[in-house]
Amino acid sequence: MMALRKPLAAAAILMAFAVVLSPLLAALLGSGLRWRAVAAEFESVAGPLRGSAGTALAASLVALALGVPFALLVERSRPGPRRVSWALGLLALMMPPYVVAESAIVLLGPAGRVARPVAVWLGLGPRPAGPVELARFTVPGFIYSWPAVGVVMGGCLFPVVALAVAGASRRTDHRVFEEARLAQGRRGVWRIGASVFAPPALGAALLVFALTLTEFPVPQLLRVRTVGEAIYERIQEGDLAAASALSLPLMPVVVAAAALGAYVLARGRVASLAGLEGEVPRFAGRRAGRAGHLAAGLITLVAITPALILPSASLGWLAASANASGSAMQGRHRLVRASGLSGSFRGVWELAHDDAIRTVLLAGLAATLATTFATGLARLASRAGWGPILGGLGAGVAVPAPIVGLGLVILWNRGAGAAVYRSSAIVLLAWFARFLPVAVFLAQGALARVPRELEDAAALAGRGPAGRFLAVVLPNAVPGLVAAWLAVYVLSATEIGATVLIAPPGKPLFAPSVMTFMRRGQDPEIAACQILLLAVIALPLALLSLGVALRPRAGRPQKGSP
Repeated sequence: MMALRKPLAAAAILMAFAVVLSPLLAALLGSGLRWRAVAAEFESVAGPLRGSAGTALAASLVALALGVPFALLVERSRPGPRRVSWALGLLALMMPPYVVAESAIVLLGPAGRVARPVAVWLGLGPRPAGPVELARFTVPGFIYSWPAVGVVMGGCLFPVVALAVAGASRRTDHRVFEEARLAQGRRGVWRIGASVFAPPALGAALLVFALTLTEFPVPQLLRVRTVGEAIYERIQEGDLAAASALSLPLMPVVVAAAALGAYVLARGRVASLAGLEGEVPRFAGRRAGRAGHLAAGLITLVAITPALILPSASLGWLAASANASGSAMQGRHRLVRASGLSGSFRGVWELAHDDAIRTVLLAGLAATLATTFATGLARLASRAGWGPILGGLGAGVAVPAPIVGLGLVILWNRGAGAAVYRSSAIVLLAWFARFLPVAVFLAQGALARVPRELEDAAALAGRGPAGRFLAVVLPNAVPGLVAAWLAVYVLSATEIGATVLIAPPGKPLFAPSVMTFMRRGQDPEIAACQILLLAVIALPLALLSLGVALRPRAGRPQKGSP
C-alpha cells in the first residue's frame, strides 16, 4: 500500500489539473489564436480591462470595509447573537450576486421604487409632479456604474474576509492584546491587531479581487463593460481566436491575485493547525459590554444590507405590486404575462420547472462527485507529502467563465466527443472545471483539522488505512466536507457564464433561464423567478436542517426506551 501511495496521488493530481485547466489550454491552442490577433486585440481590451479592474478593486475594498469590523465585533459578542450574525453572513455568501444586482436596479435604479420617490421628495423631480412627468422622470444613476458592481460583489463576498479574520482571531492568544494595552495603551493594541489581522484580511481581499475580475452576469446586468462580456461577445460572433486573445491580459492579473491570496490564507491555516495539538489559547480577553453588543448588531445589519436586506426588500416590493396583466406568448422561450404574483409564479413554474429540476439534480450530482473526488485527492496528496501542489489548482478559479465554455466546445464538439457535448455531461465538466478547486481547498481544510493522534490510536488498535479513514477521519471531517458540498452545489446551480454556452440543446439550466426572465420580464415574473431560484439554492439547506432537527440528541431518551 505504501508503494502505491505516491503513484495514486500523482495520478489523482494530474487528473484534477487536467479537468480544471484543459478548457483554458483548449481555448488558447485550439481556437486558431495567433500572436497577430493578440496584438490586435490588446488595443480593444483597454476599456473592458479598466472596467474589470475597477469593479474588482471596489469589491475588495467593500469586502474589507464590511468583513473586518464584522468579524472583530461579532467574535466578541455573546454566543447566541454571534451564531445568528454568522448565519446571516453565510446566507449572504450564498446569495447569487446577479439577484442582488437586479434588486439594486429595482429599488435604486434610474426608475427605482425607492430612488425615484426619494428624488421627488427632495425636490429633484419634475414640478409640477403630474403622473406623466413622474412616469418619464428618471434619477441620474449610480447603479449603472463600475462602483455599483463593486458594492454588489463586495457585499456578497464580504464573508470571505470575515471568515479569514475570525479564524485569525480564534487562533490568537488574546493575552498579547492585554499586555500591549498595559505597555503602550491603545496604540499598542492597534499595532498588535494590525500584525495579526492584516495578513489574512488582505489575503481574502485578494481572493475577492480575483473572483470579481472574472465575474460575468453582474457587470452585464449593470451595463458595465468588462473583459468577460467582451469575450462572450466575440464567442457569439464566432471569432474564437479574438475571444482567446482577450483573455490573455486578464489571466496574469487574476492568477497572481488568486495565488497570493491563497498563499497568505494557507499560511494562516497551517498556523491554525497548532490548535489540533492542544495549543488553542484558553484566554479570550475581555468580553464586549452593552455598547460592544450594540456595535456588533449594527455592523451585522450594515454588512448584510447589500446581499440580504436589499434583495428581500426588492422581492417584497415586487410581490406586493405584482398587478401587471396580459396574454401569454407562445413558444419554448415565451415570456409570462400573467396577472399577479401567484399567476406569474404558476406561469414561470410551467415554463421552467423542467429547468429547475434538471438544475437541482445536476448540481447535486456535481457537488457529490466533486466533494468525493476532492476528499480522496486531498487525502492522497497529504499522505504523499504533496499537499502544497494542490494550491496550483487555484489558477482554475482565475479562468473567465466564457473561456471555460469555449474550451469545452473546442474539446468535445468533434468526433467521438460529440456524444458528450450533446449530453448533460458537458455541463458537469464545466462545473468541475470552475469549482473543483473550491471543493479541494475546503476538503483539505476539513481533513487537516482531524488530529493525527486519533489515526495513530486507531492504527495501534489494528485498523488499516481504509478503516482508519472511514472510522476516524471521515466522521471528524464531516462538517467541512458538508460545507464543500454546499459550496459546489450553490455555485453550480447559479453558474451562468459557462453554462449558457454549453447547455445541451433542449436541456436548458435554470440560472440562464432566470437571467433571461430578469432582463425581459416584468415585475411579477422577476419576483417569481427569484423565489424559484432561491428555493433551488435553499433546498439542500432545508433538507440538512430537517435532518439535524430530527436527529436524536445524546442524553435524550428515545420513545419506548425505559
